[in-house]
Amino acid sequence: MADSARLDVLRFVDLPVERKSAWGPGEFGSRQIEIDGQLIGDYLAARTSRIIEQSTPLVTGHSGAITQAAYLRALLGGPKDDPLRDGRIAIGYCDACLDASCGVLLAANLGIDGDTVLWSSIGFDQYDEGPAPKLTPFWKKSADPTPSVAPDHEVWAFTPFVPEITLRFHRDQYLEAIQAERRRLAAHQ
Repeated sequence: MADSARLDVLRFVDLPVERKSAWGPGEFGSRQIEIDGQLIGDYLAARTSRIIEQSTPLVTGHSGAITQAAYLRALLGGPKDDPLRDGRIAIGYCDACLDASCGVLLAANLGIDGDTVLWSSIGFDQYDEGPAPKLTPFWKKSADPTPSVAPDHEVWAFTPFVPEITLRFHRDQYLEAIQAERRRLAAHQ
């Protein structure tokens, strides 16, 4: 857990990553979150002993299902495009798809405590399709005109990191980092 007396510093930085995706293998640009001068994957790996390779969808020249504007808006607590339950935000996506299509998101609960923005209960949210349906011959299946379908946010299972990790940002610094990223994106359009 982050020290309660110290506040973390959020930044966005460019970093090329090696991708093996539908775009083809090779090195591609990415935009990463940096916490206290460390890439978020390195920061979290040092505290969890897990490999964490996540990117933001803020890649110039690539747009996925999650728009850059929606990603930044969600970081501010606004309407979001990710499938997670209310109060929970995606802070990282896999380097290959840059959206939720692979079924794994680095996520956190977003909160505000006075002049502090909190990312708490950080961990991976994974799409959970539930148990496989029982296979029976088509002639024995009963027609169910109203299949039970859970809302999208209910099929995402949350696995928090152990030990629990909470990041605390000074509200002004946090807002300035996101506004700077919005200005950078506007300049590239």
